[in-house]
Amino acid sequence: MRKAMIGVSIGAFVMIAALVGLYQSLTDMTRVNINPFIEEEYWFVQVDASGILEEDERGSVYYELPAIHENGEEEKEIEFTALSELQEGAYLQLTLKEDHVITYDEVEEDDVPTQLITN
Repeated sequence: MRKAMIGVSIGAFVMIAALVGLYQSLTDMTRVNINPFIEEEYWFVQVDASGILEEDERGSVYYELPAIHENGEEEKEIEFTALSELQEGAYLQLTLKEDHVITYDEVEEDDVPTQLITN
């Protein structure tokens, strides 16, 4: 019985170590994406062509735009990638987890904090 308990304990330790190793080998973005304990934040931007950092050969467009937190009190520059150039002047709601943009969705002007509209 004692040998069985030792075997089960070693097996559990090896499995936990393997899972931790696998988790650590993931990219930072993937770890953030799959971790359900990291809270999502919502930020809003207005698309502006002057915020384009670069475009790659596949058509992806890299943006850096000023953003307003959903509470309307915090501001910061946010970098994100779009699969193609976004419509000039469109308002986007960005979903962030630990400063990584997970998703973006176009929203109506009424859904945006007024501080973004007045800027």
